[in-house]
Amino acid sequence: MSPKILTAGSLIFWFHSYDALHENRASVHIGKGSQDDVTDAKVWLEPEISIARSGRVLRQYELRNALKVIEQNHYFLLEQWHDFKRRSG
Repeated sequence: MSPKILTAGSLIFWFHSYDALHENRASVHIGKGSQDDVTDAKVWLEPEISIARSGRVLRQYELRNALKVIEQNHYFLLEQWHDFKRRSG
């Protein structure tokens, strides 16, 4: 299960169930138009916001926009992540 958490224009932000089960720090996946785990970007939400992988579908300006959206919604995303992780474990 990989729930969509947020959208911003054509950008889709979601959590991946594998991450919730196997990683200790929060992350969010970003795609354009669809949730495609093969080509998505991944961004760590903690200990600070940083790019885990840029993926294959987002252009640099889209990735920069995604980072801005993440910064603006950081608290919300962390709150949702920890709730998702509790439910997944």
